[in-house]
Amino acid sequence: MIKSGRGPVPKAGDSPDVVTKLAVKRTKRYLAEVRTRYPEGFTQLNAFARMRGKGGMDWPDWCWLPLGGSYAVVSGGGSNRIAPTDPRAADMPRLAALAAWRLTKGVFWLEPDVQEEHVARMWKAPRVPADPPLRRERYLSGLPQHCVYVALPPMNGPVEAGSMPWPLGVFVHLEHDMNNGRPELRLVVDTDGTWDGLTPHPVLLDRPTLLASTRELAQGATGLLARIVPGLFKSEGDAELLAEFARTFPFQVWPVVEAITDSEAVISGWDRPEQRPEPAKPVHSDRGVQWEPVGEAARWRIGRSAPKPALHVV
Repeated sequence: MIKSGRGPVPKAGDSPDVVTKLAVKRTKRYLAEVRTRYPEGFTQLNAFARMRGKGGMDWPDWCWLPLGGSYAVVSGGGSNRIAPTDPRAADMPRLAALAAWRLTKGVFWLEPDVQEEHVARMWKAPRVPADPPLRRERYLSGLPQHCVYVALPPMNGPVEAGSMPWPLGVFVHLEHDMNNGRPELRLVVDTDGTWDGLTPHPVLLDRPTLLASTRELAQGATGLLARIVPGLFKSEGDAELLAEFARTFPFQVWPVVEAITDSEAVISGWDRPEQRPEPAKPVHSDRGVQWEPVGEAARWRIGRSAPKPALHVV
């Protein structure tokens, strides 16, 4: 398993080329960690994905595989259950993100023009955060691949974000809840380059704003915690404080969500600006539908325009 401590992480002043190359190394290590913890995990999830459309099981194209597949892998399947307090509970969203990401292995970078534009929209006034509206259709149709990893520049978080450490990057993908049909945007924030530092945050896309989503999630969490620790929450205001705090995590990386789904942004290949990212597509064979992951990670730039193509040695 990945040893405790930070993996290959950038330092202040590193160039985008260095930052994204280190992100490729980190994500490769995360895939290796999955194979160590759940040796047959990816194989099992591929088998679950091939069950789509069979036996009444179906889900939208924008979701590669609902989270229930990862639950089955992590729990061991059958009648096994995972309690919310079980440390393995966080492995389910980590596994779901990495399983979808490995199909295309895209590492994305926000150019300053796009990044600054979307960061500015997050604030009503200095130190006064806005409550971003959840534009459901934009997110459901705007991701270039089933799951993307966006590397962030190394720096301390802006003053408005408080003392929380600035994340290294974030996985972004979509979830279709098979229990109730609700769409979710799933974030797995890469906080420190470690497996345990991959921190999942769901966003309920049928809520009007980011705070409304975290408020509903916080209400569920407070109810659970109150049953585990009676008397923990003294008033309804405690739940609201939890919702405000919980919003901080997705708020940090929300400009990434807006930029990666910006229809006016241009996503271009790192070394070949004429290239554009493609979503994963199943291969139909005698064995049925197969999902084959790409071999190596690809790096992509997100900007207002693509760099001019350069000459390449052939």
